[in-house]
Amino acid sequence: DFVFYAPRLRINKRILALCMGNHELYMRRRKPDTIEVQQMKAQAREEKHHKQMERALELDQERKRAKEEAERLEGERQAAEEAKAALAKQSADQMKNQEQLAISAQEDLEKTKEELKSVMSSPPAPEQDEQDETNAEGSTELHSDGITSHRSEEERVTEAQKNERVKKQLQALSSELAQARDDTKKTQNDMLHAENVKAGRDKYKTLRQIRQGNTKQRIDEFES
Repeated sequence: DFVFYAPRLRINKRILALCMGNHELYMRRRKPDTIEVQQMKAQAREEKHHKQMERALELDQERKRAKEEAERLEGERQAAEEAKAALAKQSADQMKNQEQLAISAQEDLEKTKEELKSVMSSPPAPEQDEQDETNAEGSTELHSDGITSHRSEEERVTEAQKNERVKKQLQALSSELAQARDDTKKTQNDMLHAENVKAGRDKYKTLRQIRQGNTKQRIDEFES
């Protein structure tokens, strides 16, 4: 027990009221809750648990969406890199093919120049008056000229076949170059070549014209 000594009665009453209130609060806390209070507390706990579950579900869904978005962005990045690499490879292959076509065209051009030089350096065909003079010299020379003429005919046939084969190769190469050529980068020689092709002038026609006539006519045709 607690014993208080106070000089005034009013103070004793206040101390008594304080002690009684403290005792009542103590007894109230030790008293079991009623059914209604227990139900309210249980409902509050359930609501709190439900809110916690909903919040956890929302966080899990947000995490999944963030993961899917990251995977989508990564897939787009990889696809862009693959497309870039494929485009670079295609461009490199195209450049390589164009270089090969240009080299092949240059080789064919050099070959054609060599053939033209060979034709220019070959002896001209005998003139009609020269043949008449040769016929008057004797049967032995006629026989020799006949053999030479026969061989020249064979060489012309072989040369014509060779020229036809080269012509077909150049036509195929020209078609490939025309497909790969950039029209914005045409040079003066390209436009001149296009005009010659349109007019039907080519190296074979030039060769045929060069073979006709005497030496002077050949030189004039070549220089023109």
